[in-house]
Parts: sequence; C-alpha cells; structure tokens
Amino acid sequence: MLPLLLVYTAEYTINQAVAPTLLFPIARTPFASYRAFYPTYQLTYQAGVFLSRSSTPFLRIHALYAPSLLQCLNLLLLVLQSMYAFLPNVWCVLGIVFWEGLLGGLVYVNTFAEILEREGEGREFCLGAVTVSDSAGVCLAGVLGVGVEGALCRWQVGRGRDWCTRV
Repeated sequence: MLPLLLVYTAEYTINQAVAPTLLFPIARTPFASYRAFYPTYQLTYQAGVFLSRSSTPFLRIHALYAPSLLQCLNLLLLVLQSMYAFLPNVWCVLGIVFWEGLLGGLVYVNTFAEILEREGEGREFCLGAVTVSDSAGVCLAGVLGVGVEGALCRWQVGRGRDWCTRV
C-alpha cells in the first residue's frame, strides 16, 4: 500500500501543482503559447502510464519501493527545475514527465499483479485497501497542490519569470 500511496502523491503533485509552472521562453519551444505546455506534459505523462501499465507480460517488478522513491526524486527534481530553471529546454522536462508516467504506471500495475498472485482469503481485502491508497495519494497531492503551485509561481515572479501568470 505504501509504495502506491507514495507514487501517487508524488505523481499527482507533479501533475497538479508543479507541471503548470514548468515553463520556458516561448521562442525556445515548439509551442505558440504558454497554455500549450500543460496539455503536452499531460499527453506525454499518459503515454508513459499507458506503456508501463501494458508491461506486465514482459516486465514484472516485485520491489515496488524503488520506483516509488524514484518518483519522489522526480518530484524534487521538477520542483527544483520550477524554482531554478537549470534544464536547458522543454525536451528535458518532457523526458522526465514521460519517466514519471512510466514509474507511476509500473507501480500501479505491479501492485495489483502482486495481489492477484496471492492465494487465500485476504486477497479481496488487499485489493480494497490498495484502491484506498491510490485515492489517498491523489487526495493528498490535491491538498499539497493548493499551496505548492501558487508558491512556485510567486517564486518565479519574484525572480523575473512571470510566465506562470500568463497561462
């Protein structure tokens, strides 16, 4: 349960609060407006999720804490990018967002695969408990996101990057 809670909290904090602030000068991107960044990030993220959720016939992961902790590192990396703008271009962020989707989908599908491989009466309870952990992660991310996005945008504006106010 904890790996899924961790991965979903980090993943949805990125998607709801950090991604809207991951902006670059329009002239250095393939986009015509700042509004185009977020949908592109989400499409890229969903492509990673789709790919990894389709991976269990080819790849099974049993150690679910490792990808969950990697997702927490993604959150940290993207928060730092939002604050300090050290990545050279939007393509780097798109790569990280795709990786975010891969990790999230991988933990999700392998958590359920682990439960379904178990024998016994507790399997149904485990399935129910796991669905609570992913919902709790999304909910927690929403609560965190309320403050995080505004704080990141204010940080950027205070350093001369007002792009987040133009979305």
